[in-house]
Amino acid sequence: MNQMQAFIEQAKKDKDLMAKLDALGASGAGADKIIALAAEHGFTVTEEDCRQAAEAQCPHKKGELKEEDLEAAAGGATTNRYDPAVCSQYNDVHFNCVGFLELNWCDHYRRSVDDSSNWERRLYRKCMMGFFDVTEVKDKDPGLT
Repeated sequence: MNQMQAFIEQAKKDKDLMAKLDALGASGAGADKIIALAAEHGFTVTEEDCRQAAEAQCPHKKGELKEEDLEAAAGGATTNRYDPAVCSQYNDVHFNCVGFLELNWCDHYRRSVDDSSNWERRLYRKCMMGFFDVTEVKDKDPGLT
């Protein structure tokens, strides 16, 4: 396990550390702040580690979901991140819905995938408090017409 993975695993177990990471994510802090926080906890991570972790943990930003991501989400950590003043400003998933690197989902956020069609995949994202309900359709095989 590399240092970034170990740091993330530690954050999942340590509520105070996760709160600090969430605060950094909410403020839009750069990799330098995450690197410094990791160092405070005995981990050596690089800017490249931060970039790779963000890509690995946030598959919807690339338009794809892996099956193991969905399975992990079912048993993942959640918390009540609902804040009407913040949530009402968005019409799709945002930081408050999923937390730092999507590690700490709001209790009211739901995401699912329907892969049953031969030519399309549907990604559903919904706020159970009613702020958004989005369906995104992706071609499974862009070569199909």
